[in-house]
Amino acid sequence: MTAQNLVDWNEVWRSRMETSTKLKRNKGCSDFWDNTRRAKSRSASSTGDDCERIAWVTSALPITPEARVLDIGAGAGAIAIPLSQQVAAITAVEPARAMREVMKKTVEGAGIENITIVGRHWEDIDPERDLDPPYDVAFASFSLGMPDLRAAIEKMNAVCSGTIAVFHFAGLPYWEQIMLDTWPDLHGLVYQPGPKTDVIFNLLYQMGIYPDVSVSAYEHRLNIPDLDAGMDMLRDRLLIETPGQEDTLREYLAARLTPEGDGLVFRHQVHRACITWEGHAGR
Repeated sequence: MTAQNLVDWNEVWRSRMETSTKLKRNKGCSDFWDNTRRAKSRSASSTGDDCERIAWVTSALPITPEARVLDIGAGAGAIAIPLSQQVAAITAVEPARAMREVMKKTVEGAGIENITIVGRHWEDIDPERDLDPPYDVAFASFSLGMPDLRAAIEKMNAVCSGTIAVFHFAGLPYWEQIMLDTWPDLHGLVYQPGPKTDVIFNLLYQMGIYPDVSVSAYEHRLNIPDLDAGMDMLRDRLLIETPGQEDTLREYLAARLTPEGDGLVFRHQVHRACITWEGHAGR
């Protein structure tokens, strides 16, 4: 037995996610995004860095006009809505009510008829009740909030007969880098990042799935009009509650934000991964 097989990678995923979520005092990704203001910021009209992410994800999917697509953790429809113009049908699974409401409003306003919105966590999905498999393409774009990743992958395999694509961070996103830098001063604890691409790959390998993996780097640019706007953007995420914490975050941002045009920018080098393999539905 190899050392790799001695590690329960599903447990590694669950443990790291549970620890990180507990530090952030929420119930997971869907809990954080069940907020109308945040949901609107992730809508299909997003620009800048999110627009680049959408283009990157979409370009990696084997899309055809006849394709039936499953979007797991669709958010406010930032990918599903523009993708709907290129495929036959999309099922968009999204657990956060605020995200679904923003997506539904945009879909109805645009007269889009080939998107079906399913309001459940992926782990609560019953394929026969909630979905219409098999799908030609299934993907999850930075939306793997499920603690039992093995079960989540098995369900993806069961409903997709074509390409499954998972997009996830290989390194720290900008907000986790800020958390790692500031958490000890803000909360007296070392921040524990959530699980990254290495855990996904090792779990897939342990499951007998040998995926294609590509990692790319890009510079995330968080553009804000001024320091106060940066404070407002990060206050909830960093659990800022006291004047002392306000001062700590303000000092941190003041040292790292650089002037550009009429505002300020926070730059962070991000490494992200696209992991693909073939599903098992219909075999």
